[in-house]
Amino acid sequence: MARHKRLATYAALAIGWSVLAAWQYAGYRHERYLIHETLHQQSHSLMNAMIGGIRSHRRLGCFFEEQLEGMLEELVKSEDVLAVAVTSDDGQKLLSSGKLEPLDLSPPVVSGDSWDAAGFRLVEQFQLLPADCPVHRDRDEGSGDSSRKESTTPCCLEHAENRGPFAGGGRFIAVLLLDRTRSDAFLRSAAWSHASLAAAGALVLLCIALAWRASVQLVDARGRARVLEIEARHFRELSQAAAGLAHETRNPLGLVRGWTQRLAQSDLDSVESQEHAQTVVEECDRVTARINQFLAFARPCEPVAEPVDPESLIDELAAVLQPDLESKNLRLQRVVPRPDQTIRADRELLRQAMFNLMQNAIQFAADGDTINVAVVGGSNGSYRIEVSDRGCGVAGDAVESLFTPYFTTRPDGTGLGLAIVRRIATAHGWEATYSPRPGGGSVFSLDNLHG
Repeated sequence: MARHKRLATYAALAIGWSVLAAWQYAGYRHERYLIHETLHQQSHSLMNAMIGGIRSHRRLGCFFEEQLEGMLEELVKSEDVLAVAVTSDDGQKLLSSGKLEPLDLSPPVVSGDSWDAAGFRLVEQFQLLPADCPVHRDRDEGSGDSSRKESTTPCCLEHAENRGPFAGGGRFIAVLLLDRTRSDAFLRSAAWSHASLAAAGALVLLCIALAWRASVQLVDARGRARVLEIEARHFRELSQAAAGLAHETRNPLGLVRGWTQRLAQSDLDSVESQEHAQTVVEECDRVTARINQFLAFARPCEPVAEPVDPESLIDELAAVLQPDLESKNLRLQRVVPRPDQTIRADRELLRQAMFNLMQNAIQFAADGDTINVAVVGGSNGSYRIEVSDRGCGVAGDAVESLFTPYFTTRPDGTGLGLAIVRRIATAHGWEATYSPRPGGGSVFSLDNLHG
């Protein structure tokens, strides 16, 4: 359910960003249209002005071409105009000004506007009616007034042979090339602006998603912490109740054992009665040992770290376990890297964990074998305590359950020894592990100890 909610939230954020990105893209396209349209209208205005100037300057007669060239040069001086040219219908260049290389007047020259690498190009055809010198007709100027009378220009009568290419009228082509640099700069600025807004929106949505996820994780963590606190309180109360129950059980059990032992030592009528009494004593001892192990497992584990000498601790445990070692004719081999090496740990808890591991090794070792206890240096200044034997090892299907409470592979085992080891290791931040020993046997370790 929580996973579905997360996916729904992420999908909603993705849809929100998609809408924002689409909105910014639409805004960019609109700005691009306005920039293109501005340049388009500017080019048509200049083209109309140029063609209108050609038509009006025909009235200057013999000075027409000189005035027209001056007009084109003034037009090219404009900041946005790169080049301008007028050609005949067959592609012959008549007049030009500006940078002609990018103008590309090679035929066929098609009417219309287009964008290319050089700039914004506008091509337009226009028509002039013949100017029958010495008379100019106004029809080519678009007046449409046929009632106007013919006018005479004396200069044209004297220089009729120099009327120029426009005097005979015909179809002409005007080509205008505008600079697109500023338009491209505006387009880049618009693209960058809208892309930045879309990226900022994505960043904001990402921050919202991360904040939402962090808040959900915080709520979950607080919930888990609350549950763990309740469980810890329950275990503490259960531990106190178990300690009280064990105390109330051990007292009468000790009384039963004492009287039974006295009875076994007295003169009973038969050997069978003495054996029964001794059996009761042994069972009382066994139950008491189980109760003590249970109390050790249920007792709250709050270690107080201090420097501990592992070599002296191993010697102390060897002395305690000497009867068990001698009963199976076992040897204890110790390996400590340095005599002055210390480990930070709660000494009593570490002693309990190592006692359980060494006792476990003694139980599974074969008669006359060797038990190895080693303190091995690890990475980052850490250490590992290994207790190994040459016993039968642990079956593969039982490895996962080794440190589980009340799991044992011995008929007379309680299943709490290794569970206590793991509990002590967890309280210290260590790791209790098992691995098969090469050549047979087991290696139990306390890993990640620090000096």
